[in-house]
Amino acid sequence: MHNFELTEEQQMVLETVGKFVQDVAEPKALEHDEHGRFVRPQFDQLAELGMLGLPVAEDAGGAGMGFVATVVALETVAGACGSTARLLAVQAGVCASALSGLAPGAELLGELASGSRLASWIGPESGVQATGTGDSVKLQGKAPLVTAATEADVFVVAAMADGEAVLATVPRAAVRTAAVPALGLRAAAPGCVEMAAADATVVARGADAEAAWARARVAAAVATAAIACGLNAASLRLTTRHAGERIAFGKPLAAQPAVAHKLVEMRRRLHAARHATYHAARLLDAGVDATEAAWLAKIEAIEGAVLAADEGIQIHGGYGYVVEYHVERHYRDAKTLEVLEDGLETLRDRLVAPA
Repeated sequence: MHNFELTEEQQMVLETVGKFVQDVAEPKALEHDEHGRFVRPQFDQLAELGMLGLPVAEDAGGAGMGFVATVVALETVAGACGSTARLLAVQAGVCASALSGLAPGAELLGELASGSRLASWIGPESGVQATGTGDSVKLQGKAPLVTAATEADVFVVAAMADGEAVLATVPRAAVRTAAVPALGLRAAAPGCVEMAAADATVVARGADAEAAWARARVAAAVATAAIACGLNAASLRLTTRHAGERIAFGKPLAAQPAVAHKLVEMRRRLHAARHATYHAARLLDAGVDATEAAWLAKIEAIEGAVLAADEGIQIHGGYGYVVEYHVERHYRDAKTLEVLEDGLETLRDRLVAPA
């Protein structure tokens, strides 16, 4: 599946997660998505396997294996269940990255790495406001689409307090949540979170909070790109198989030039997205600024995933819209990735070179 040389440890992650996908995630993915049933069993199993602590330092309670290993896990899981991959990305990637290196968040970071608590992220794009000084603030605002909104034990929130950046944590009991009928990633408990003077604990303020926001933003982009690569690979695999089996005009669809060229383009986009995603992950692991690389990878990977699923639906014909053929689910998940955290158009605006 991977066109990269993995270390022995990373290869072990690939094999471990591959077995999890085969035994746990894939058999129930369709059912969970169709009924919007939260993938708690999959989350708990990932915790048992130690996958939630992959990028977390060993002295913080994690595996200390870095972001390349995390990307390997995310892509593999997403190929079967985008919702499970999204939970892994938010907990192990985004929230853990935000809390990393911050003493007030050390206990929670360890709990996230072990899976004893389920966390979700509310980023600065939601415009949450904080009031108060010291270690406690009250949060005011509304986030319309949050992963695990109705299931998370705690929310890690990026807020503003009189022009100062704040990173805070708030328990689910202190906020109001409601499920929302999301297009994709339905089994990741998507919902709306509303805070009305919600009591929260400050983890960082000022420059420390801004640095935490930046870590979370880059981690979110790389993790999302990895998920998109997994969706792309799944659509390509399913479509290639169907095109090889379906006979039209006396020969398989895959032998028709128009279809064959579509499959080549899908594969080309997947390889480009993988290279961009692994490059960004390696920069993160090396401690180098990976911001631009992460944003470019996210754009490339999501657009490739949407293209692969769209073409897959067309090549499947009427079957493409049947849930049992999976490609329509991958399309919905890929389109949902377009709007989470920093949307693609926002990233393009940020990447515009200054005059």
